[in-house]
Amino acid sequence: MDTSDKEINWDKLLAALDGTNREPLNAEEKAMLEMAQEVQGKLNVYDRFPVDEGWQRFNDAREARRPKIVWWRSAWKTGVAAAVLLGIVVTAGFWLRKQSAHQPQAVAKADLKPSHQVQLLSAGKVITLDSVPQTLQYSNGVKVQANANSVVYQQENEAASVKTLDTLVVPRGNKIRIALADGTGVWVNAATKLIYPTIFDGSKREVWLQGEAFFEVAANQHQPFIVHTAGGMNVKVLGTTFNINTYNTTDIQTTLASGKVSVGATTSDIILSPGEQAIYNEQNGALRKQQADIGIVTAWKDNNIYFEETPLLEITNSLGRSFDYDFKFEDTLLEKLSFTLMMQKPADLQGVLNQIHLSAGNITFRVQGRTVYISR
Repeated sequence: MDTSDKEINWDKLLAALDGTNREPLNAEEKAMLEMAQEVQGKLNVYDRFPVDEGWQRFNDAREARRPKIVWWRSAWKTGVAAAVLLGIVVTAGFWLRKQSAHQPQAVAKADLKPSHQVQLLSAGKVITLDSVPQTLQYSNGVKVQANANSVVYQQENEAASVKTLDTLVVPRGNKIRIALADGTGVWVNAATKLIYPTIFDGSKREVWLQGEAFFEVAANQHQPFIVHTAGGMNVKVLGTTFNINTYNTTDIQTTLASGKVSVGATTSDIILSPGEQAIYNEQNGALRKQQADIGIVTAWKDNNIYFEETPLLEITNSLGRSFDYDFKFEDTLLEKLSFTLMMQKPADLQGVLNQIHLSAGNITFRVQGRTVYISR
């Protein structure tokens, strides 16, 4: 903006800035006043404006005008007024630009909803489950009521004998509870597939699991309940509660919460008591038993996040399934860093990342879409 001392009455302008002037301003004075008021308003946002720097610039401007004092006292007074205003405006403008450059830019957060919903595969149809309740009536007398949170099978006709298999597909970022026709409750975790009959007849009840699920089996001593997993491991029960995790095929875990189960493989069988866990290695067929913390194993079912001295790589693998995200380590040494983390599962992944960052401030998470990059 091109202004000169002849076009601007600086005393009047400063008085206007202070709110004590009532005289009308010309176009140039109004323009300068608006600029000064804008700077003044922005400075209110920051509480650390460098006063010393601004004062030094004012003095420099005043010294530059000092030769005029000898000849024109009024010019000196006008020049000082102009220097005060211009010096502050220039200094503040420079400082504000510098501050703006250092202000944190909008950072992407890990708050995306899961990209896919639970699906029920039945009689050649693919049914997507959402918040709207759905009722399905099967030809064998079974009625199914389903939504995004639960699937309930009810056998209305006791004489029904037509047995068909349904498949429940739970993608990453989801979990669901299903009540089977015999009254058995199953909590199905993310990235899991459960295959089961719409009704149970014959001498045994059989289901097939790939992923993770917690079973609360309805007692029936005449019809044992059997869970088949990949690699030939079978869990046989009459009535009990237990968790099966097959995410890692080299260490398939069966953890007993109550009752008693028989875990069988191709070469051996193990009987579990509450608090014990069977570990099956699909590659070599080995089956062993150890103690387990039920609270940690079943935290996912209770909508909790619970890790105890667990490597960050293992934690991120679990979080990736739970929230439908991928993780990439830019510093691979961080994969082995262990954490203990106990919290209620938040609405999105960002809440967990914030908690980890608070625990170890040297870890940084950078989010791009559905990928989280981890670095120091």
